[in-house]
Amino acid sequence: MAEICFQNRKFKIREIKLPEIGSVLISTTSLNELLLNKNQNYVSNEANKIDESIYFFVDDNEIELSDIELLDLITKEVK
Repeated sequence: MAEICFQNRKFKIREIKLPEIGSVLISTTSLNELLLNKNQNYVSNEANKIDESIYFFVDDNEIELSDIELLDLITKEVK
């Protein structure tokens, strides 16, 4: 599984294919929490770029789900 490094920490990242969108990147909510400050502003330009590249954030334990389970989870949440 691929990883992305932000603020000297590594976070899991996965690419999955959504039927109507195509390939997207997903990562964990722990990464998402570091990208924004308490005022919901990006902590840096790097944080902004990372956020723009990630389609969806899942709980840390959900990143290990199968592609089918992730697809189902994301489809339910995005609708």
